[in-house]
Amino acid sequence: MNTDNNHAARVKRELAQLSFAMDELRLFLDTHPNDRAALAASNEVRAKREAVARQYERLVGPVNFYEAGGDCSWDWLRAPWPWETEDTDNVEL
Repeated sequence: MNTDNNHAARVKRELAQLSFAMDELRLFLDTHPNDRAALAASNEVRAKREAVARQYERLVGPVNFYEAGGDCSWDWLRAPWPWETEDTDNVEL
């Protein structure tokens, strides 16, 4: 695997981890809506995830179809499909 693929795989793993953390914090906040520490953590994780998502988009392509499009072409399918890279990503979720 070349350096670019390694970097993309690391960013993909970090994006998955931050997405998981956001989901868990949202669930916690559903039952603890006044927990200021959890809300602060949620805002911090959201900001980190947004930055990592932008990095992933620069390296690979859109994270979801809401960011697809572009000036010259439809870029949702620009990146390989998951089954085209699953042997090389070695991403543990």
